[in-house]
Amino acid sequence: MFPIMYRPQPHAGRVKFFIPYHLKKEREAFKKINTSFWHPVQKLWSVVNSKENLEQARAIFGDSLKTEALVQQPRIPEVEIDPKMQEALDANHQKMVLKGFSRSTINIYQAELKHFFNFFRNRDYKTITKEEIEGFVFHLLSKYKISDTKQNSLINAIKCYYEHTLGMPREYYEITRPKRGVNLPDVLSVEEVLAILESPKNIKHRAILHTIYGAGLRVNEVIRLRIKDIHSDGGYLFIKDSKGKKDRHTVLSHHLMILLRRYYNAYRPAY
Repeated sequence: MFPIMYRPQPHAGRVKFFIPYHLKKEREAFKKINTSFWHPVQKLWSVVNSKENLEQARAIFGDSLKTEALVQQPRIPEVEIDPKMQEALDANHQKMVLKGFSRSTINIYQAELKHFFNFFRNRDYKTITKEEIEGFVFHLLSKYKISDTKQNSLINAIKCYYEHTLGMPREYYEITRPKRGVNLPDVLSVEEVLAILESPKNIKHRAILHTIYGAGLRVNEVIRLRIKDIHSDGGYLFIKDSKGKKDRHTVLSHHLMILLRRYYNAYRPAY
């Protein structure tokens, strides 16, 4: 296999590259190009479309670099919602709210169900079989090349509707899922991590990055962190209503504690 540079569209902001896995040295060099970025769904790299970046890329791969057109996959069309679909969506929304689903999960499931209901627009949803549901998923895979992540979200949304909203048997809707991929992580070096953490000059922004990295917090957990959640004596942070509405403790290092104190003395925040 050889590296490929996909010919950008006119006025495209970025240029995408395929780098075979065995070209480890070249990939490491490409990662050092300014603005390089990894697209996990497409499994492609890209850089900002500039003369300097393209010259660096060509210098890395040499004569082995091939140029091809990047074939754009068709997009799933927008859905026009009719009264029957709206009624089903409203019932599903109500059930998910009552069951305590997160807002993001509700939005994702509702968006996926719009396409499902549209595909079976002229059917009674209760009579759709498992085989027909798998046929619908296969249709999206074949025509629109949806990702494994979207396929799983779609299946979860359909299962939620049939099992929770309609109260139908769980076993009946064990829909075939994609095989879980095993991708090697793109690990940053110690120097790269330090460069990222120390890049902000503002003490608040630096404290945010260090807390995310050092304590393993999600963004929504960081912005809801309270002063009383920082337990310096016990050496831990208390995270309230984490993922799945579960409280948890996470480590508070000595270095992070000193940084948070500096931030607190400078800003005196309530959160």
